[in-house]
Amino acid sequence: MRLLSTVLMIFLIPFILISCLGSPGQNEWGVLSKEQVLKLNPDADIFEFDGRVYKTGINWIEEEELIKDEQIGEISEGMANKLPVGAKIFSSKERRDILIVEYDGKEKRYLLQVGE
Repeated sequence: MRLLSTVLMIFLIPFILISCLGSPGQNEWGVLSKEQVLKLNPDADIFEFDGRVYKTGINWIEEEELIKDEQIGEISEGMANKLPVGAKIFSSKERRDILIVEYDGKEKRYLLQVGE
């Protein structure tokens, strides 16, 4: 019985340790990096603001009742992969994890990307 327990532990411990390596959201408090988001979805429409990555194309955030609050920034060179430079970034009154970007008369909602 003791031999069986020892053998099981020898095989289980490496699997547990390996599963913890490289998981999304392991950096700071579950916030994903650009590389992690693009690895999960290479065609994702993203931008980085204040060291955090936001992504659009998420159906449920389009259905949320949100009111655009104050302008908190603008897209500059290298911040986004699909947004034009100069697009305006707004906070939303209802949710801190959703930002609203406005450009060319369009409005897009972006959700903060976090891991599990």
